[in-house]
Amino acid sequence: MLHPIFFAASVNWKMSTGTKPNNSSATEIDRAQFALLLFGLVAPAITFVIAVSGLSMFLKTAILVGLSAIYAVGWFAALRRRGVTTGLAEPDDVPIAPCVFDDDDIGGSLSSAFSDPQTSLPNERAFFVVLENQVAESARMKNERPLSVLSIDIRDFEEICKKFGHATGDRLVQFVADIIQSQLRQMDLVTRSGSDEFNIVLPTANAVITAEIASRIKDALLPMPFEASEDEAIKVWLNFGAATFGTDGESAEHLLLTARQRRLQEKTGDTGTVFTVDRDYLN
Repeated sequence: MLHPIFFAASVNWKMSTGTKPNNSSATEIDRAQFALLLFGLVAPAITFVIAVSGLSMFLKTAILVGLSAIYAVGWFAALRRRGVTTGLAEPDDVPIAPCVFDDDDIGGSLSSAFSDPQTSLPNERAFFVVLENQVAESARMKNERPLSVLSIDIRDFEEICKKFGHATGDRLVQFVADIIQSQLRQMDLVTRSGSDEFNIVLPTANAVITAEIASRIKDALLPMPFEASEDEAIKVWLNFGAATFGTDGESAEHLLLTARQRRLQEKTGDTGTVFTVDRDYLN
């Protein structure tokens, strides 16, 4: 997956070599484009510094998305102020249509592309951005840096929605999201995918640590019934599936597929080789 900053840098290069000003300030435009191009070229170094920092995966993702948004807004604003048109020859008697960009829309669209609007968690796109980076690190360091993926969904979610309504289902998703987040390490990243599915990147976590994290989520959920209505509170049960880099796959897609398959097997009761937590919780 191409990171937004790298994508913006490539767009900047194409536009800076294929555009021209419609006024006499060509030198000023060239300098502005050159400055933006330099920013795009140093983006990999900025990304590396953020990646090796001690920040959480969620903060790293948010910072990178924010830098991408700032870069895009700056580029489009520069074009807009200086009246840049395409480099193709235009007939003198044909007016050039204005190209208007809403700065708020630009920044918002980049942020929303990586965020789930209901829970404000990162979405599956952000999950793959982070997971692919972590897979590359684990592949580079071999057995010295384990990596796992945990996939979770809410048991009988559709039945709960049918009984109590979809508004209650939305509250339940947020309820579970908050509990999951509260039990993760600072370096972990929880994302939402689909109606009731949560996928988690667990850097430096082997199968044993992954099982411990799942148990923490279970223990936090057990004493907290969900208020489905004014008159009824329900117990919430989760299905788990996990995959570990190297043992269960060596690509982001394969790891998530394996974790999802194991979660589905757990949901249907086929737990022969499936990652599980305590049986009193699952049954």
